[in-house]
Amino acid sequence: MKKINKTLLSNVTILYVEDEKMISEEVSFFFKKYVKKFYIANNGEEGLELFKEVKPDILITDIQMPKMNGLEMIKEIGHTSVPIIITTAYSDIDYFLKAIELKISKFVIKPINLVNLISNVQDCIVESYLQDKLYEKDNLLKIVDENVLLSITDKNGIIIDVSSAFCEFTQFSKDELIGESHRIIKHEDNSNSFYENMWKEISSGKRFKTEIKNRKKDGTIYYANLTITPVFKDDEIINYTAIRNDITNKKRLEQLIIEDDLTRLYNRRHFNTILNKEIRRAKRDKAIITLVSLDIDHFKKYNDTYGHPKGDDVLIKIGKVLLEHTSRSSDYAFRIGGEEFCLIFSGSQVQESLFHVQEIVNAVENLEIEHKNSRNSKFVTISAGLIVQKADEIVDEDTLYKYSDIALYQAKVKGRNQVILSESSTKS
Repeated sequence: MKKINKTLLSNVTILYVEDEKMISEEVSFFFKKYVKKFYIANNGEEGLELFKEVKPDILITDIQMPKMNGLEMIKEIGHTSVPIIITTAYSDIDYFLKAIELKISKFVIKPINLVNLISNVQDCIVESYLQDKLYEKDNLLKIVDENVLLSITDKNGIIIDVSSAFCEFTQFSKDELIGESHRIIKHEDNSNSFYENMWKEISSGKRFKTEIKNRKKDGTIYYANLTITPVFKDDEIINYTAIRNDITNKKRLEQLIIEDDLTRLYNRRHFNTILNKEIRRAKRDKAIITLVSLDIDHFKKYNDTYGHPKGDDVLIKIGKVLLEHTSRSSDYAFRIGGEEFCLIFSGSQVQESLFHVQEIVNAVENLEIEHKNSRNSKFVTISAGLIVQKADEIVDEDTLYKYSDIALYQAKVKGRNQVILSESSTKS
C-alpha cells in the first residue's frame, strides 16, 4: 500500500462531485484529514459552478448524477490541465467508452477504496504541473522517490538507479535492479522490433513515449505509459531517465468493455468496431480479408442433456481453441452471442483460410467432449462458413457478415461438423 503523503496533499485544492450523500460524506471525512481545501458538489451543475469558482487542482467526479452527469460536466469544462478522476460502477459500461474519449486521468471503481482513491490523487499531483509550484528541490526529490515510477540507465541500458516507488511497484529491491537491464521486467509480448524502434529514437536524442506491458517480480502483468528521456552532458548522451504511469486498472476497464465475460474472447461490440476497421485497412492497403462465422452443433440439446454449467465449460474450451488459432496480430476471435463465434483474418488467400478453418473444426472435435444427443458425432462439434474477399470486392461489413452467415447455414444443412466457403468469395 502506498504511503499517504500528508505534505503533498496539504496544499492541494480538490473538488469532489457526488450526488449520493452517504458516499460524499464518507469521502469528505477521510480526505479532510489531509486536504485543507476540499469542496463538495451534489451534481454536475453545482460542480461546474464550483470548478469555475475554486479552480481546483484535482477534480473527482461520479458519472451518473441528476441534472447534469459527470461526463456532461467535463465536456462543459472543456480543455483543462486539471487531472480528472472518475468514480463509477461496473454497470456504467457505456459511459466508460465516453470517459476514455475524454482522456480521463484515473478510474476508481465503486464501492470506493478510500486509500486507493487518495493514492490516485497523489499520482495525479506528482504527474501534473503541481510538482513545480508546490515544493522546493529537496522536497520534490523526496516526493519523486516515493511516488514516481522512475528508473535511470546508463547509455547502454544498464540500470544505475531506481526510485523507491518503482521498487515497491515491481516488487524488486534496488540491489536486484541495479546492474540489470529492463529485460528483468520485460513481457514476452513485446517484440524485438519494438525495442529496436525505441533504441533508434532515444539514441538519436529524441524523447520516446509509448504504452508498455511488463511483469512484476511475481509474474503479475502491469501496463504503463512510458516516457524515456535522454540526458545530455557536453552534447553527449550520458544516460536515460524512464518515468512510468501505471494504467493497469484503466486497461482492465477497457478489456471489460470489449471482452466476453465467459470466454475472454472479444465481444459483439468489439466485433462491429474491428470488422469496420479491418475492412477500411484492407481497402487502404488493397489487401484480402477473411470473415468466419462458427456455431456449436446441437448446442441446445447439449444444454438440455448436460445442464448449462457444462454448456458454459464447452464455450470456454472452444474459446481457447479459437484463441490458439488466432495468434497473429492481424487475427481476431469473437463470441457474438450464445453459441455463435466469428473470426477475422487478414492477408490469407482462399485455400489457406479454408485449410486453417478446417483445422479449427477438427480441433474442436478432437477435444472429445461427449455429446450423446448429437446427430453427427459422439463429441461436441462446430460448423463454419467463411467468406474471403479482396478489397475491391468488399461492399460493407453487413454484406460480408451476411455472406459468412449464409455459408454457415449451408454447412449446417449439409450435415454440420464442416466448413463451407461462400460462393461470393474471390475467385483468384
